[in-house]
Amino acid sequence: MADDEQQRFTNQTETHTISTARSDAAYALTMAQRPEVSRAELCVLVAKLAGAVKDVAEVAEVRGERLNNPAARALEEALRAVLNPN
Repeated sequence: MADDEQQRFTNQTETHTISTARSDAAYALTMAQRPEVSRAELCVLVAKLAGAVKDVAEVAEVRGERLNNPAARALEEALRAVLNPN
């Protein structure tokens, strides 16, 4: 695969990953506002969001960026707290 084609494929994959994460986040927010949604269903959504955050972080790392800012750390801590309640 030529470098240009590979770069185009990589960009399309990254764009799809970010778009999917945004859609997952919007869906989770909508479901979180519905009182009939069970805790188990919300836990599944949080786990899916955690996966999306991981995927987006990998995209950022591939691009040479770092998610090493206070907002990213706060999101990570919040997800860990929900996924590992004590």
